[in-house]
Amino acid sequence: MTAGSLRFGGGIAPPRAADVEGVRREIGYIPAIEGLRGIAVLWVVVFHYVTVRSGRFVDPFVGWIDVFVPLKVIVRNGFLGVDLFFLITGFLLTLPWFKHAMEGRARPSTVEFYARRARRILPAYYVQLALLFFVFLPLLNPSLWSAARGFVLGNLGLHAVFLHYTTPYSSASLSINGALWTLALEMQYYLLLPLIALPFLHAPIVAAVAFLAVAIVWKVLSLHDLEPLISLYATIGARWSPSEAELRQFAGTQLPAYLGHFSLGILCGRAWLRNGVRASRGESAILALVAAAALLILYAVLSGRATWSGEFAWTLILASMAIAMWAAVSRRPNWSDKVLGTKPLAFVGRISYSMYLYHLPAVFLFNRYASPAMGWLAFPAYFAAMLLVSALSFHFIERPFMRLPARARRSPTTEPTPDETGRTGVTS
Repeated sequence: MTAGSLRFGGGIAPPRAADVEGVRREIGYIPAIEGLRGIAVLWVVVFHYVTVRSGRFVDPFVGWIDVFVPLKVIVRNGFLGVDLFFLITGFLLTLPWFKHAMEGRARPSTVEFYARRARRILPAYYVQLALLFFVFLPLLNPSLWSAARGFVLGNLGLHAVFLHYTTPYSSASLSINGALWTLALEMQYYLLLPLIALPFLHAPIVAAVAFLAVAIVWKVLSLHDLEPLISLYATIGARWSPSEAELRQFAGTQLPAYLGHFSLGILCGRAWLRNGVRASRGESAILALVAAAALLILYAVLSGRATWSGEFAWTLILASMAIAMWAAVSRRPNWSDKVLGTKPLAFVGRISYSMYLYHLPAVFLFNRYASPAMGWLAFPAYFAAMLLVSALSFHFIERPFMRLPARARRSPTTEPTPDETGRTGVTS
């Protein structure tokens, strides 16, 4: 069982979004980051589609992926799109703190940051939550409301306050949308961010090393210790009889395990801000080689060529992903925007939050109600439906709340910026 694949409460699953409304108003639009967000969500979407449909349907798309080993390695490890999301969150959200410090201004307002986060995350999340409990659940498991109403209501309450991934009781999100686990971790990170930003302002390298050390220690303790916590998880999740390995994996995917991801993303964002000039042609070529080498190392680890690293293989994965992102974005090489800033990736990145919210229940609904004889049309039909649903959610739910604060501040003679109209604004 791979990291991020186990969820209790009866199901499988594994990743989010962020405030860029505030970041982009101060920092500007970063095409490469938008493209990376598009890659992250596509990686997760294809992973879940293949994982959920494997062994259940004769799907030529799934069979084709499994025939080509490199493609299989990449797709079957698509849960790592979550890791990329966490790196992107770290990259973006501390930029205003760094920018204010560089310009000698007061730190960004914590209250305003929380307000922006709420406007950015909550509307689409709560609409999805209403659909999950009152539409998707009756369609996919109609007896659960009557057979276990207390369980469903308890899950609803925990999801409403983003505490659903603190306990095995609700971590699976009714076995319908287990991908919501990452939003619980993101919300915890948002709450801590105004405090987390401070050590990075004064000693960024030391802070990053300390956060990475915390993540490593937490991972080790999750595998070999934390007996009181594991016993508590076992008691709470007794109705599903989880194994100790499953409980330890659950502990090992709590927020402390990802502090290294956020911290390396923060360092990449700081490097981007400090490098105000694009890399030269020669530097860009070197950075392209660095990015390619990092991706080759990532592939080697995922394909089983780093068994010597044992339980610390995740550090190699994290390091290779962070180095690739640094090479592609932080020094602003001229190939970065051309490769990552393409219009299709930018569009997917723009709607990535809504796509992430709906892609997993959409697979289960597709499996239940679509014809199993669709053959090669199955994945294109599913993906087209996801693009449509995600675009509608972005335009009619996400974007209006992104625009409201800008309208309130704008004078009658002020022209709207791209960020204020929402044409380029999405999630972190």
